Amino acid sequence: MSRFADMMPVPLAAPETRELRKARYRTTASCVLVATIVLFFGLLRSAIGSFALPLLVAGATYALVQGWLWLKAKDAADDAWLFRERDDAA
Repeated sequence: MSRFADMMPVPLAAPETRELRKARYRTTASCVLVATIVLFFGLLRSAIGSFALPLLVAGATYALVQGWLWLKAKDAADDAWLFRERDDAA
């Protein structure tokens, strides 16, 4: 697990809030959706025609934006957690 944690793009310091958990789930779900669209793109294109490519672009855009927003929120939460004032430090 340590090797995996070292490869994470953000530190895993702060406790996960409900909002961060929802954002992480949305990011994961959007990545799974994009992977599914790519995997079945041929079948999807034959089923819905030229709408398949805009669907892929929309899913990828959503995944990128949601991932970026989650990383920013996670980074801010980690910074707030790591640099919080502690009463026992004095």
